[in-house]
Amino acid sequence: MKTDDLIRALAADAAPAPAPARRVLPLFLPAILVSVVAVLTVLGARPDLPQAMVSFVPVMRHVLSLAVFATALTAALHLTRPEGRAALWPLALVAAAALGLFVWAYVTTAPEGRMLALMGKTNSICLIAIPILSALPTAALFAALRGGATTRPALSGALIGLAGGGAGAAVYALHCTESSPLFYVTWYGLAVLAVTAVSGLLGPRLLRW
Repeated sequence: MKTDDLIRALAADAAPAPAPARRVLPLFLPAILVSVVAVLTVLGARPDLPQAMVSFVPVMRHVLSLAVFATALTAALHLTRPEGRAALWPLALVAAAALGLFVWAYVTTAPEGRMLALMGKTNSICLIAIPILSALPTAALFAALRGGATTRPALSGALIGLAGGGAGAAVYALHCTESSPLFYVTWYGLAVLAVTAVSGLLGPRLLRW
């Protein structure tokens, strides 16, 4: 091998791996598309989806879910560096908005209708479907961010699960016909927290370096 060829080969071997942030989109986008196709083909879109997407109360399911995804992913990306610090206050703002919406729905719903609005008719489906739809996006985020150097793998794993859960909830909302914040703040929230808890347990194993 000539000297120039050897130098080029060594340089190629020494090239740094893509930063975790650059790997998110190529890995996450196919995963979320699979989840969207799955919910539309298996469960189907809600019949009045176009109207629901422009009505305040139903569309807030998507807004809150995507806000959870964006804020949790941003925090997780900050933790991919050893010196990184995750700002959790944006997540607190999202939680406060969800709580405010829940309280507003409670106050404006007739007392005799509150329990029905809270329990809905599909809470068991919601608790099953959201974690399933979150599995592939969450796995994609783990694959993208495991190349980082987090010093808090449990927190990083939990944030990845929170982001993946938020994405899965936004996908499930394409199907869900339960429009009351009493329902979706409660049951979407529990499903997303379940994904967060499992991912937090997996973080130390999958994000070690």
